Amino acid sequence: MAMDFDFLNEKQRQVVNELDRNILLLASAGTGKTNTLSCRIVNILEKERARAEEIICLTFTNKACNEMKQRIASVAGVRGRGVTVRTFHGFCYEILRWAAKGQTDVAGDFTVADETDCLEIIRGLDYCQAHQENALQALINLIKEYRGEYNIFSDDRQADYERVLLRLKEEKQQRINDAARQKGRPNHDIVMMFEAHCGEIVSQYDGRLLENHYVDFCDLINGAYQVLQQEESCRFWQDRFRFWCVDEVQDTSRLEYAILTRMFGDSNLLLCGDFFQTIYEWRGSEPQLIYDRFARDYHPMLMVFHENYRSVRTLLEASYGFLKNRFPEQVAGLFREDAAAMSEEQGEKIHYRQLNSTYVEASWIYNQLQKLQPEDLSRVCVLTRSNYYNQKLSDYLARIRQQRQEQFELGQRDEADFPLDFMLVEEFKFFRRQEIKDVVAALRLVINPQDASSLLRLVKRFGRRIGPATVSQIQSEEYRAAGIRITDFLHASAQKYGEPFEMLLRALEQGEVVVFDVEATGLDTARDEIIQLAAIKLDMQGRELERLVHYVRASRPVGQSEAVHHISDAKLLAEGIEPEKALQDFLDFARGCVVVGHNVVFDLTILASQLARLGLKPLEIPAFYDTLDIFRRFYPQLTNHKLEFLGEHFHVGHKSTHDAFDDICATGEILLYAVKQDILPVRDVRRSLISRHIRNFAPLAEAVNGLRCKLADMRPGRMVVETITRLGIDKYYQREPGRMENLRNLVRQARQLDKEELSGYDAMQSFLRLMSLSNTELDLMLQEKPRIPIITVHQAKGSEFDTVFMAGLQEGVFPSKISLVHESLDEEARLFYVGITRARQRLYLTAAMDRGSVPCRFINAIPDEFLDREP
Repeated sequence: MAMDFDFLNEKQRQVVNELDRNILLLASAGTGKTNTLSCRIVNILEKERARAEEIICLTFTNKACNEMKQRIASVAGVRGRGVTVRTFHGFCYEILRWAAKGQTDVAGDFTVADETDCLEIIRGLDYCQAHQENALQALINLIKEYRGEYNIFSDDRQADYERVLLRLKEEKQQRINDAARQKGRPNHDIVMMFEAHCGEIVSQYDGRLLENHYVDFCDLINGAYQVLQQEESCRFWQDRFRFWCVDEVQDTSRLEYAILTRMFGDSNLLLCGDFFQTIYEWRGSEPQLIYDRFARDYHPMLMVFHENYRSVRTLLEASYGFLKNRFPEQVAGLFREDAAAMSEEQGEKIHYRQLNSTYVEASWIYNQLQKLQPEDLSRVCVLTRSNYYNQKLSDYLARIRQQRQEQFELGQRDEADFPLDFMLVEEFKFFRRQEIKDVVAALRLVINPQDASSLLRLVKRFGRRIGPATVSQIQSEEYRAAGIRITDFLHASAQKYGEPFEMLLRALEQGEVVVFDVEATGLDTARDEIIQLAAIKLDMQGRELERLVHYVRASRPVGQSEAVHHISDAKLLAEGIEPEKALQDFLDFARGCVVVGHNVVFDLTILASQLARLGLKPLEIPAFYDTLDIFRRFYPQLTNHKLEFLGEHFHVGHKSTHDAFDDICATGEILLYAVKQDILPVRDVRRSLISRHIRNFAPLAEAVNGLRCKLADMRPGRMVVETITRLGIDKYYQREPGRMENLRNLVRQARQLDKEELSGYDAMQSFLRLMSLSNTELDLMLQEKPRIPIITVHQAKGSEFDTVFMAGLQEGVFPSKISLVHESLDEEARLFYVGITRARQRLYLTAAMDRGSVPCRFINAIPDEFLDREP
């Protein structure tokens, strides 16, 4: 039975029913946008304009993404399960993962490094001095962001970064100076050092990321952009989706919009956003430019939602009045009808107070909360412009609460206060907490044996007899020149023979090395299927002792992947064999051998997944080696390490062609080159160096390798428990109840987010990806324990609260001092608008007028009839 959309208003129904023309939808918070988009998906499916798998919705925050998923599930039900809903960064992750196999030299099992992972890597760079890592991180991010912004991509990263710096110095020197600020002050020494060595610093940082199988958030965007410069890649994504919905488009940077347009093709497009919530111009978002380009290139129908269902009438009229006073021309150009409150509740005026100091401001907020006595603390929020002000306010609120409690206990107060509990933003970065990061590091290392950063983290707390001096020695140039990485000390070969490559060398001598490669219906290792499998056995002389080549029938069509491997459904039908037979043949062929491949983790992962799906036994091998890691280790100076590039650089006879057999022949050749030129000559040196420390790593190696053996069959929740107990993380934190509770919470999260349709390995990969792409987990933490969050307006974007206190509303704080210096006040005004529209029922504005402060200019743009200015 077709869904009835009569419950929508007229404009919402227009958006739902218009499936032929492109749409530019301008919708502010509370206008029913998410529900409308969900209904539109239902309409697309009911009218059979596309399958669910051909519809994609992109947002720019995890919160908006989760809300969209939940709304689609509630409105569309089972029909909507196949709709792709991602954050923009999450979708770029998928693009990069899709391309990792052959189009980039990013490891197939790459992890997205969060800010603390990146800081750890930066601390180890040659030019990083003590306490400079934060400024250096900001400078590196700036250069990498503008590499994409300026479209400067060649095979020489170092030269690219130097070109970016030169252009930035000409056009935006102040951006460089601002990035290097420490504690709000310019640091000219860091700027001079960075400008002198920029290319070297950033390319070394990139090299360390790749060595650890990491990418950072800049790499996600830049990497996706580079992949989509190839016409073959564009066609793949253009053919995959027929309907696009991009939400929060006002936050889109020029580079991000360029990525999207490469994939739009002839699809039906709906872009929606709110011009007045643009608060990321500092990172390249230009909504007017994007709106103009979208209008020029795609001729959309413009729709503006003006009916608001969120706020009480006073708050809506006050915020709309602010817009009309602050942005009169833009409002007149966009709104043909004034914003209209659908709520019947008038609501109270906005309370505005000027207090004598920040301490008095905190005291006034505390007293108002005592009067309100909110039933649910999580429905109240304190907003400010900066984390610095948050910390200051939080300290004062904690002191006031403590003083009043002591006064009550001493009989100086008649009644105990209504219990209030506050939470700073750092507290709700759940996945960034020390004890959680320890568990995540262990899980990452279990999945990715090359993750040196995670191993270093574990060594600091759980590596007995492995101190800083040992780590420093292992990371020295002496060890690196011998081809040794700290992760080698956990390798089965190093633990057994005292040499990480010994298993490989012995297997070559015995003719028991299997080089293999697969082609598949796609890059989703959890769901796609192998359609070609090729393997050869090699000895030390490079002789091919045996070969196995199978085309494999699949239960799903090859689809767009045919453009990559050129294997058609017809070919598989004619020449393919059943997957059970093909995979069993490979299990028999490779049993007991050392396996080698280029970027081989993808091949091993999809093989393990399909074996599990078919009910076959897992692959039995003593070890595997990856030529991508080997050449990155011995030839870090090369511009890239793709198989095709290495074949050309080292003049191998076989060329990489995306045919599995051609690729394994090329891989076999470069493997033997590395063995003879790099691995064998320093075999004894490596064994001598490793012997100094190998015993101290044995307990850690046993724990990690033991967990790795259980990964395929164990569910994420159980795996987290096993990790905590095996590594002794529970014992380490047993005297800290708060941290122990966080560990239990992590177990609960792993169980709740378990995708039961996936294998244990794939489900754990999904869980780790979610953690790495989550910046904050505000809703999660408030659900666990209701508290009043003290957060910045940027952090509150996309959230709503019954009661909001906006504090620190004085010039130099809000608007910020930098914005006053650079006269960039429009973005500050939009940020103010975002803040006041977080409130549904009550809004309090406060300014601390100490040291001759001047009240925030934006307050005067709120129509006076909506303000309560009582002293």
